[in-house]
Amino acid sequence: MSPKIPFMDAENIHQVFDWLWSSGQLSEQDIASLTELGIEAVINLAPPTSSNALSGEAELVTQQGIAYIHIPVAWEMPELHQLTQFFGTLKAFEERNVWVHCAKNMRVAVFIYLYRRLCLLESEEASAYPMQEVWVPNETWQTFIANALIMHVNPALASGFAS
Repeated sequence: MSPKIPFMDAENIHQVFDWLWSSGQLSEQDIASLTELGIEAVINLAPPTSSNALSGEAELVTQQGIAYIHIPVAWEMPELHQLTQFFGTLKAFEERNVWVHCAKNMRVAVFIYLYRRLCLLESEEASAYPMQEVWVPNETWQTFIANALIMHVNPALASGFAS
């Protein structure tokens, strides 16, 4: 998949599907250009305390007429309920163009990987994009991935993961 994305300041930009993009922190200029891509929702997984967080991001996004959803995920403590919330948000914006970002696209890459594996039931190889382009998850995130996969396999625990 070769993404055609206008010049943007954000790092690690990837077009996952024709309706889903991911990146690191957006700049004010990036946000201003989202309407050109037809983006209808921005999901931010970075906490407001991230070193490169954009002050007033929610207001900048909503002033463009774009929905803004903030699911702050602590770098050292990602939680499965946040993943479930992310899945639900993508479901709520089905058939709409969505941009998902965090500080460097590392959190997002893992969440998208799990979305592709657990909700879209894609192969490991397909699901690895864009995560394999962005990073190799550290121990904290490998544990998070393993726990999400275990929760999905056990139907008694997987109610929040059904697509």
